[in-house]
Amino acid sequence: MLMMFRIARILALMVYCMVIYAKAAPFGHAARRAAINRLFPEWGRYLLRTFKVKLRVLGRENLPSQSSAPRVFLCNHQSQIDIPAMTAATNMGVGFVAKKELGRIPILAFWMRAVGCVFIDRSDKHGARKALEIAAGTLGDRPLVVFPEGTRSKTGKRLPVKLGGIRMAVLAGAQVIPVHIHNSRSAYEAYDPNGEFPVPVDLRFFRPLETAGMPDEKVSWNRIKEYLEECWAVADEEIAAEVSPKSGV
Repeated sequence: MLMMFRIARILALMVYCMVIYAKAAPFGHAARRAAINRLFPEWGRYLLRTFKVKLRVLGRENLPSQSSAPRVFLCNHQSQIDIPAMTAATNMGVGFVAKKELGRIPILAFWMRAVGCVFIDRSDKHGARKALEIAAGTLGDRPLVVFPEGTRSKTGKRLPVKLGGIRMAVLAGAQVIPVHIHNSRSAYEAYDPNGEFPVPVDLRFFRPLETAGMPDEKVSWNRIKEYLEECWAVADEEIAAEVSPKSGV
């Protein structure tokens, strides 16, 4: 019953956003983009409130200032909550690399295309690679979130990093911003009604890495992968240091 209520609230907000976006649409790209940048963070914050999440954002100073340079966020993926957390934390309309099946869901698919999501078929490696290559050429000033593990972890344990999204960032000459999310599964997939409430979720931005001028080769992709994994390891250590005093260790 609670889940049905949450879904109804989310659908109502999406319809409201469509009305606002439709009013901006006749006034051109700039007006549509401005509407997206206002509505999507609002949508993200609304979902976090609906799922009773208390989001703590760290490293905001590492967010690149608004510019025409492409920006790619590389983020670990624990939960469905990661997406609204990213939109709320960045405070702008960010697109995502998503599985093609989501592009068939009415209303949701409309918004995903409006914000600039890239749909890939995970069962077709060649097609997925081609889709990312096309996305790299059209990224422009639209920020994009990539979950380089390729899919959401079902256990909370991190999955191996794949290179497809990283290569897309190199092809686009994008600024790569590593992101680490902690405890988002506790708000949805691993929700415990007897657990901490509201659910604390941490999202941390790390210093951007410039890829402009990097050659499109494995040396470049692996350099970014290593930097990303170093950032995630730092986040893991800091989380462990915070948990230890609480547990009396």
